[in-house]
Amino acid sequence: MKRLHHLIYQSRVLRALSATELERLRDQSQQANQRAGITGILWYDGQRFLHILEGPGAVVRELFARIRLDCRHADVQVLANGPIAQRQFQCWEMAILRRSGRLLKQGDSCEPTPDALADHTLQLLLQDFQHTVLSAAVRYRP
Repeated sequence: MKRLHHLIYQSRVLRALSATELERLRDQSQQANQRAGITGILWYDGQRFLHILEGPGAVVRELFARIRLDCRHADVQVLANGPIAQRQFQCWEMAILRRSGRLLKQGDSCEPTPDALADHTLQLLLQDFQHTVLSAAVRYRP
């Protein structure tokens, strides 16, 4: 069995993506990730991405090298990169969570395991992401 690895990054979105674009991104990613043994989730708040990738180390690194070059985002910052004991999102080849809280995922029957967000570091990361989003919304109110 190949050792599992995860990579978490955040980046700045260069232009807002429509619901159709997000669905296309999800569908294309799900197909490719299923073939490659990658799972994960992408948070999208209209201004930033926070993406968690899980899978065999070499595959995760190769995928991230391509993602880093994607023209939809810039200022890519790796937040975590290393081995993991188990997947947190084994149910999802690619799920997208929007700021609205609406989850775009494959099949409504696919639910996360109860401990999907149990990792303390991941919870802190998500809290920081949410705090930054809320702070930015307060600062930039029209």
